[in-house]
Amino acid sequence: MGKHKKWLLLLLLFPVAFCVKANTGNGKVEGVLHGYVTDAVTKKPLPGVIVSALVPGTNSSREVTTDADGYYRFAQLPAAQVTVQFDKKGYQSCKRPNITVKEKTSVKLSVEFLPEVMGSDTDNSEYPLLRLMQAS
Repeated sequence: MGKHKKWLLLLLLFPVAFCVKANTGNGKVEGVLHGYVTDAVTKKPLPGVIVSALVPGTNSSREVTTDADGYYRFAQLPAAQVTVQFDKKGYQSCKRPNITVKEKTSVKLSVEFLPEVMGSDTDNSEYPLLRLMQAS
């Protein structure tokens, strides 16, 4: 009877193991993009900033929102060059193209966001005060 239980257990676990392997075997190695968003004038963290990451040449886009500390994190971005956009009402929108996300590495992109009243006449400032730091 013990032999039959072992076979039954193997038959039940085989499909589960196959599904797990199918989901992880896509061959894509991913990286992390994270950072802080602060007010350029007060230097205080900005919660509620919508941060979007777009992989050029695809329709793949991901969004996160900064937390109470102004922190955001994309945990599983494909290893590629991405465009990152920051949006919050009352602040100049900004876009940062060509941020390189490498395999198994962490890229830190911290932004000091300019309020709209301090900026230029355009609604979409291409490069407000941005700081890019590479971390491993």
